Parts: sequence; C-alpha cells; structure tokens
Amino acid sequence: MFLKNKMEKFLQQNFVAVWHHFLYFEINRSRFAVENFGSANAYLIFQVIAWHYILVMMDEDEAKIRDEAVELWFQLTETGFKTRTVLTYSLISSLTSLSIETVRRHVKKLEKNNWVFYSKKKGVKFSPSEENNKFLADIFNAKEVKDLGRFLDIIEKQKHIYKD
Repeated sequence: MFLKNKMEKFLQQNFVAVWHHFLYFEINRSRFAVENFGSANAYLIFQVIAWHYILVMMDEDEAKIRDEAVELWFQLTETGFKTRTVLTYSLISSLTSLSIETVRRHVKKLEKNNWVFYSKKKGVKFSPSEENNKFLADIFNAKEVKDLGRFLDIIEKQKHIYKD
C-alpha cells in the first residue's frame, strides 16, 4: 500500500496507540455539541455554518493567534461578515448529507434560538445573540482547542517513541 504522507504513515504504524485517543476526542466533542445544540443533526448543520464564516473571516483578516481571531469574530458578528457568497440549504445539505428539509427545520430552530438569520435572498447568515456568541467563543471553542491540544500532545509523545 502506498502511503501519501509522513503523518499517514505514522498513523498506520501507531494505529492502536493513537486511534482510541482520536475517537475519545471525537466522542467528547460530539457529546458536548449535542448537549448544547440539541441533536447531532443540529450540531452538524451549525458546524457547517461556523466553518463557512471562519472561511469568510479568513478573507477579511489574517488573524492567526486565537485571541486575535476571537476578537475579530466578535467584531464581525456585530458589524456583519462581508461576503458575496450565499450559504444555502442546498449547500449545507450537500456538505452534511442531510436532506434539504432536515436542514431547513434545523436552521429554523437555530434561528429561533438566536444563532442564525435566514432569508431566501441572503441564505443562512451567522447572527448569534451576544450570549450565544460568548458561549461559542469562550466556552465551546475554548474546550475544543483545549481537547484538540491534548490529543495533539498525545500524537507528539507517540512520535518521539516512533522514529520513521
């Protein structure tokens, strides 16, 4: 089997030592997300919306440090993300493999809970309440960064054991 890159080779060679940590990270992240967004589908849809707006944010500024990115995130949610792209139900459906109707229902709930705004013309716009935005940046994403950091520390530790 042809291995394309060093990390893939590392993971193949250290699968048992690493993979259960990856799954644990994913399980904890998903559980926390489902607890806070109500369902796996709602979170999956929200994740696509957040990803879209992170890409938009990257076009507006080159903030690299998390504190700068969070500050920019708060600023842009107040002033509005400047983008010509429209995040449609169709695109979210395609990225999540959920039906358009499922996406529509969950976006409606996200709108009711002050996470997004939707119109046919402008599509799904990230538009969180101040409280939701604060939760997302200060609690949810901070936990993601901490947990991902722990997982990457495990990878680094294992890399020192494994020498290609």
